[in-house]
Amino acid sequence: MLARRRNGASPGAGPVNFSKPRLMCIVTFRDAQLQKCYDSNLIESGDSSDDLRQIRALIASQDLFQMLEGTHSARVHEAIEHLLSARLRPALRQWFQRVGAQTDPAAVEFRERLSRLAGERLERSTDIPHNPR
Repeated sequence: MLARRRNGASPGAGPVNFSKPRLMCIVTFRDAQLQKCYDSNLIESGDSSDDLRQIRALIASQDLFQMLEGTHSARVHEAIEHLLSARLRPALRQWFQRVGAQTDPAAVEFRERLSRLAGERLERSTDIPHNPR
């Protein structure tokens, strides 16, 4: 049996990284194709926050399967279920409230859909157009 280093690496596996351990809780899907898509997007994401990386990967996965299979796809629903989970809801709010959040019509429509499903406004209140009467 090979001995393991403190970080779980085998001896001779390269330098040990003693930096702060990553605490990201990885999302697990019931659907294998959705899992593969999410994992690929998670690896490619360059966000500094682990939570925002997860949100970006979930949205990208949801976008792909919505385009391929339509809004009522089980994979789309599963991705949205994770986006709206209690664990990721704060990161979802942060995603839509960050500076430079997408404002193209499709992104706004998606944000509105998630807001309706969540039962709350996910964007900053300053982003809501004021319509005086």
